[in-house]
Amino acid sequence: MSKLAGEGCKIIMPTEENLLKAIKENILKRNDALVYFYKLLLAQDNGTIIAIDGRWGSGKTFFVKQEMMIINAMNPRSKIEQEVKQEILNSVCIDVNKKENYDLAIYYDAWENDNDIDPIISLIYEISMQIGDKYMFESDINFFKMVVSIVECINGKNIKSIIDSLKDENPLIKFQKQKELDNQIEDFFTHILAERGQRLVVFIDELDRCKPSFAVQLLEQIKHYLCDDRIIFVLSVNLEELQYTIKHFYGNEFDASRYLDRFFNLRIPLPPADKKEFYNKLELYGDNSLDKVVQRFINVYNMELREISRFYIQNRAAVYRVIYSTGEFDFSFTDGYARKFMLTCMVPIVVGLKMVDVSLYEEFISGNNPEPMINIFNAEEFMDLIRVYFLGENESFNTEESKETITLEEKIIEIYNAIFVNQYSAKKNFKAIGHCRFNENSKKIILTAASMLSKYANYEI
Repeated sequence: MSKLAGEGCKIIMPTEENLLKAIKENILKRNDALVYFYKLLLAQDNGTIIAIDGRWGSGKTFFVKQEMMIINAMNPRSKIEQEVKQEILNSVCIDVNKKENYDLAIYYDAWENDNDIDPIISLIYEISMQIGDKYMFESDINFFKMVVSIVECINGKNIKSIIDSLKDENPLIKFQKQKELDNQIEDFFTHILAERGQRLVVFIDELDRCKPSFAVQLLEQIKHYLCDDRIIFVLSVNLEELQYTIKHFYGNEFDASRYLDRFFNLRIPLPPADKKEFYNKLELYGDNSLDKVVQRFINVYNMELREISRFYIQNRAAVYRVIYSTGEFDFSFTDGYARKFMLTCMVPIVVGLKMVDVSLYEEFISGNNPEPMINIFNAEEFMDLIRVYFLGENESFNTEESKETITLEEKIIEIYNAIFVNQYSAKKNFKAIGHCRFNENSKKIILTAASMLSKYANYEI
């Protein structure tokens, strides 16, 4: 999109460079949580399934990929460069000498693999690829031959005798009947752990985004086929959304929470990130009205990291020329005062509501609900701004005998009505509030700017 958008998105994309940078600088202030989670994994004596619960966009993928990086940095047999290993270990302060048994960690994106291939085969194949074993398949090879190739590579045996069984409609059931699959999977994990580590930690991400059939199959097959003391599964999920997925598969009356208890030995809430530090990385501590409203909206509506980045980027791009292009626009008149307030203070509310709650957005712009505007501006930090722009000569927020006392909320509602509610005509074509004037075009100005398709936007910044 733009340089600004690129830089903003780069901050939270879980690339190896960003993961390492975030650990070294402790950007999200989660390093302590990463260490404690590592110690929690060490304390597991048996095969365990752990759920890390967090809202979408809260940084679950970032957290588990950082944890995977730490686990593999602790493993002297991993392929991580020695310099990088040392940077990681210095940043999280784990004493290598106190660890005798080393784990191997891999990452599996369930959503990326949500296809027609059976989940257990998909998972085994992904593990095979990540540990560095190279399997070469012909471009037109079908699924069943791929399974044969993987099993052959695992145990080094010629198993052409089972190809016919693989051609059946459901090869996994056929395998199970022949008591072959359990043995093959056990051999598979013995193979990959040989000379690589004592245990395998499998991080499964995005399960709550998968098709219900795939999600349920994966959970049940992990429990059935991969119950092994050498394996720990960590699923990063939004448990609320995952329960909806389960209900969609089994029916609305199904007790999804108790169902998930069958699988998860531990449910751990994702530790909150330090949003202030994240603001700093986005340079979100400006003194201008736009940045202040953006920060306020983020806090009031509890936006997650992914939302924060998108929200910030869109607002900056939408009204960049208002904030940073000195002298390009003249706002030094009553209509101009109103226009600058709408662009820098109202656009962020409209952009934010469209992201967090479309129904609330529609109510707000239709003139039916001033609550979002009250939530943002009814605060001490905005009192001076409202006083300077919108108080009339005979109005005061304090009790003064010579002036009419008005509350901050009452003034906010008056502004809201002038923009979204009032009907204007030829005889009454504007509404004056303090030093500002609003008219029938006020709402259009806000919505057009929020779309990023106006003269105030800048896409190359």
